[in-house]
Amino acid sequence: MVEDAWVRIWLGIDLFLTDWSRWKKRVRNAPWKLRLAGAQLVDRGLTSRRPRDWRTHFSHRLSGSGIEIGALSRPLQTHPGIKVRYVDRHKISELRAEYHELHTFPFTEPDIVDDAHTLGTLPDASEDFLIAAHLLEHMRDPIRALEAWCRVVRPGGLIYLILPDKRASFDRFRQRTPLDHMVLDYRQPSRDRDFAHFMDFVVHAMQKTGQVAVEEARRLEQIDYSIHFHVFQPADAVRLLQWFARHVRPIEIVEGPVTYPFSDEFHTLLRVL
Repeated sequence: MVEDAWVRIWLGIDLFLTDWSRWKKRVRNAPWKLRLAGAQLVDRGLTSRRPRDWRTHFSHRLSGSGIEIGALSRPLQTHPGIKVRYVDRHKISELRAEYHELHTFPFTEPDIVDDAHTLGTLPDASEDFLIAAHLLEHMRDPIRALEAWCRVVRPGGLIYLILPDKRASFDRFRQRTPLDHMVLDYRQPSRDRDFAHFMDFVVHAMQKTGQVAVEEARRLEQIDYSIHFHVFQPADAVRLLQWFARHVRPIEIVEGPVTYPFSDEFHTLLRVL
């Protein structure tokens, strides 16, 4: 029995060393630059070991007048070179009622009340830039939302995306959303599929089970609570943007996705073509 135990231990060590060797080889051979539907993806943040204030960095890459959607209690830092209007789906009093867990934080007053999926009140090509921080994951149909965001940004304008990394959030126990699933959401919207997202969120993020989980999922669906419908790691965002650029509208990744160790988010800057 003791001998068998030592055999299992040594087999485990051997497998670990083999996997470690393969991992080092993959990192060493990983391309620094990837091509994305005629655009270039600079993937340096995911291999960087030095922390950086990416929000300030990307803020200073924006110029002119634009919008930030869903700023809530954490609007992006501005600077004298930009003018920002704020868009949200409710007035501030309704937002406070919905996000009661943020009651101690100051909220950003929306200048425009609109649906982030459509931005129906905004004309085509009316904005120099669009900021969407921790928003795309809240979209039931992220591809349709991206399509609307590209519509309102002028050709050559920028879209700054910030997404939570599931590994560093309450989504860590949830499965990453496959690209095929998001494409299906775009081509064949389904209330049943949306409810499955509520169930997944309640079970794996809120840690509820059984009938309690079902009732909580129904409650959140009924009040249209803005959960994380989709769950991302940087590679998932790349695949989504690649598909979008090929099948919906050409976009160019100017910089990103980037992050730094122990960050809970990653950043990508897009140019609308």
